[in-house]
Amino acid sequence: MKKTFLLYFLLGLGFIACNNQGPRVIERPVHGLKNTETLEIAQVELTDSATILHVDAYFTPGWWIRVDSGTYLQANGEKYLITGSKDIVLHQEHWMPQTGEDHFELYFPPLPKGTKSFDFIETDCDNCFKIWDIDLTGKPKAYKPGIPKEIINAKVDKTYELPSPEFKIGKTKVNLYVTGWREGFALHPALYPDHVVIATQEEVEGKSVGTTDFTFELDLYTTTCCRLRIGTDLLTIYLSPGEEANVYYDLSANSRKNSRYNPEPTLAYAGFKGKYAELNTILLQSGDKINEYARIDLYSDHAIPGMTAEQFTSYLLNQYNERVNRLQQEDIPEALKELITHTLKTNIVNYVTNMSRLLENIYRSNNKINYDQPIDYKAPVVSDAELIKLKELDLNDPTWLYASSFSSVAPYLSQIASSDAVFYEMLGAEQGLLVDLKLAMPAIASAASMAELTPEMKKRLQSTSAPYYEEVYNFIAEKTKRQYEAALKEGGFEMLKTPEVAAEKILDAIVAQYKGKAIFVDFWATWCGPCLNAMKTIKPFKPEMAEKGVVSIYISNASSPHAKWVSMLPEIGGLHYYLTAEQWKVIGDKYDIQGIPTYMIFDKSGKKTFETAGYPGNDKIREELSKVW
Repeated sequence: MKKTFLLYFLLGLGFIACNNQGPRVIERPVHGLKNTETLEIAQVELTDSATILHVDAYFTPGWWIRVDSGTYLQANGEKYLITGSKDIVLHQEHWMPQTGEDHFELYFPPLPKGTKSFDFIETDCDNCFKIWDIDLTGKPKAYKPGIPKEIINAKVDKTYELPSPEFKIGKTKVNLYVTGWREGFALHPALYPDHVVIATQEEVEGKSVGTTDFTFELDLYTTTCCRLRIGTDLLTIYLSPGEEANVYYDLSANSRKNSRYNPEPTLAYAGFKGKYAELNTILLQSGDKINEYARIDLYSDHAIPGMTAEQFTSYLLNQYNERVNRLQQEDIPEALKELITHTLKTNIVNYVTNMSRLLENIYRSNNKINYDQPIDYKAPVVSDAELIKLKELDLNDPTWLYASSFSSVAPYLSQIASSDAVFYEMLGAEQGLLVDLKLAMPAIASAASMAELTPEMKKRLQSTSAPYYEEVYNFIAEKTKRQYEAALKEGGFEMLKTPEVAAEKILDAIVAQYKGKAIFVDFWATWCGPCLNAMKTIKPFKPEMAEKGVVSIYISNASSPHAKWVSMLPEIGGLHYYLTAEQWKVIGDKYDIQGIPTYMIFDKSGKKTFETAGYPGNDKIREELSKVW
C-alpha cells in the first residue's frame, strides 16, 4: 500500500513538473525573408499569457527608428496585435545611442501551442519592418532557392578575362525572375545603368509581367555596369548593348545567406543568362574581395594630413602597386582580379584629384573638428606634376570602363588637367578611350539638353577616333527631341518663367505669387533617386493636397538635362521652375539646403512653417500641411 501511494505521489510530482516548466525560449531563431537589417530577433519567449520578442536594433548613431502601434504577429492565418513594449515607446521616435546598437522588448498575445513559425509585421506599409518565417522549432528545414538548377549550379572558369568592351548603340532587354517572395514585401524593381559616353544617370523601372516577373528595356551605348534594385537590395550586373539577359533572384535565399545571427554563406540566391552571365556570376561570388583590396582606410593614418601633394600621391601609388602585386597571388578568377585592379585605380584617381578636400576632411576627423569650425590647416592642392604621375596606372586601358564608378571619374579626369598636353602626358598617349571621351562628351551633353552644337564642339566630335561618337550624338539628339515633344503634347503641368529678381530673392518671389494658399515646395533633380522615390510615395496623397487647395511647386536646376527634365513633368504634374546653377547655389546658401530632396511648406501669408531634407513620409507632410491649409 505504501509503495503504491509513493508511486502515485511521484507520478503526481512529475505531472506538476511537466506542466510548470516555465516559458519556452528560442534563442536567435532562424528567419526567412526579411526586408530590413535594422531589427534582429534575439530571443522569442513563449508563455501561457504572452509572446515576448527580445529585439536587437542596429542603426546609425543619433538617428531614430520607430515601431508602429499597429505591429502584429501572423501565424496559422491569424493576426496577434502588439499589446505593449519595454525600453521603447510604440509609435514614437526612438533615438539610437552612439554605439549604433540598442535592445528592447515587444509583447504580443500568446501563440497557439504547436505553432511552428510566425511572421513579424510592423503594419502593412511598404517600408515597415517585416520578418517572415521566424522558426519556433529549433530545427528549421533547409531552404531550396527557386532558381533553375542549371543556373544555380553554373561553374566559372578561373582563366576567364574581361572581354574588350563594346562600343555600339543597342536596345537591351533584361528579364527579372523573382522567387522567395512573400506578400507584403515591396519589390519596386529598378535598373540604374552607369552610362559612360553620355555621362548621365538614369532610372529604368521594371514592367510587371506577373506578380514577381519583370522586364526592363533600355538603350545602351557601351558595355555597361548597372545596379539592379530588388526590394532593399542592389545587385551589380554588366550588360551588353542589344542583348537580352535573364536575372534570377531568390529573396528568401538572400535574407538567409546574409542573416546576422544565422548566416548561410554558401546559399546561392541569384543567377544569370546572357553575354556577361559568367562575369556577373564571378562578381556575385566575390563577396567582400573587391573592398578588401580597393578600399584604402586613409582616416586611420594620422601622418597623411602632414604630407605634401607629392608625398600623398607617392603614398597612394605605392598602395596601388603593393595591393596589385598581392592580388596576383590570389586563387581567384582573372576577371575578378581585373575588376579589383580597375576599382582600386578609380579610387586612387579620386583620392589624387580630390586631394585638397579629402585631406582637409581627414584632418578634421583626426582632430575632431566640426565642419562649421575654422581650422589652421591648409591642405595641399593637386598640381599637374601629381596628375602626370598617374600615368603609372595605365589610364588608357579600355577595360577600365568595367570599374563601377568609371562613369563618374572619367569626365572629371578629362577636365582637371591644365592643358591638353598635360592630359596626354598623364595618359601616356594622344589617343584612346579617355581622349575620345574628352572630345565627344561636351557635344553629347549638349544633345541631351537640346543646346545648340557649337562649331568647336562639332569639330572636336568629328576628330574622335571612330564615327561611333557622332552616331551617339545624333541618336541622343533625336531621342531627346522626341521625348520633349511627347511631354509637351501630354501636358498636365506648367513650366513657369523664373522671376527676374536677384537670385537670393527668387524663392520669395515665387512664393509671393501664390499668397492666400498653402504652398508645398519640392527641390529635386532628374538624377536624384531619393527625389524620384519620394515622388512615387507622395503620389497617392496629391489628390487630397489638391482638394485642400495646396499649391505644389517643383524647383530643379541645370544639373538636370533640360529635355530629360521636361519629359518627366507630365508624370509629376504641378508647377515647375528651372534654375541656373548660380541661382540654385545662392538659394541653397541662403536657406542652408544641404542636399536633395528638400521640402518646404509655406502658409497662406507666405511664411515658411516647415523644412526638411529627405522625404519624411505622407503622414508627416499631411500633419504639417494641415496646420496651414
